Amino acid sequence: MVNVETASFEDATRSSRPRFRSLQFLTGQIFTILASIVGVYLAGYVSFQRTLEYDRLVKAQQKSDLLTASREELKQNVVRLQKFNERLPAEVGTGVVASEWPHLRLFVWTAAGHSSSVFDIPPLILTDLQAFYGDIDLMLNDVDAHQNFRSLTQSNSLDRTRFKERLTAQLKLADASIVPALDSEIAAADRLTKKYSSPD
Repeated sequence: MVNVETASFEDATRSSRPRFRSLQFLTGQIFTILASIVGVYLAGYVSFQRTLEYDRLVKAQQKSDLLTASREELKQNVVRLQKFNERLPAEVGTGVVASEWPHLRLFVWTAAGHSSSVFDIPPLILTDLQAFYGDIDLMLNDVDAHQNFRSLTQSNSLDRTRFKERLTAQLKLADASIVPALDSEIAAADRLTKKYSSPD
């Protein structure tokens, strides 16, 4: 080691440089490691956020598709039942045979019931749809109603009129309440889809 008091300036600074360089190297390595850790963390965080956004986008698209399909199926059933109701005779005349009674088309409703996606439909709409389809199914499969419309007599005229009124009320309820609620939920799901699919 060089005696600082007797050494020249060059000798004194030359001997202190290795420690200083060693300290610089160590500090540089620490900052490199810290920068790597922060970089990996930020990349993982951004990747996680992107994955969450993608999952939300897929969920919003699935919800929109399910709600749209449910609404269209409901509207088709309502139109078919309205046409059927208009053809039902309230007065004495030609009766309606069993083969002329419509059946509900429930492909979407049945398919949704076999998957957890059905719970993407808001609970109130879900219960309203269930009640509507259940009530209509009972009405269409009512043996007494079939008999009343098969043999049109004065004695069952009141029953036929009540049946038509009940069917009309159910169809109006679907048009006035369930379809608008589905429209509102579809619009909300579509807004979410646009939000998550739009580039930042």
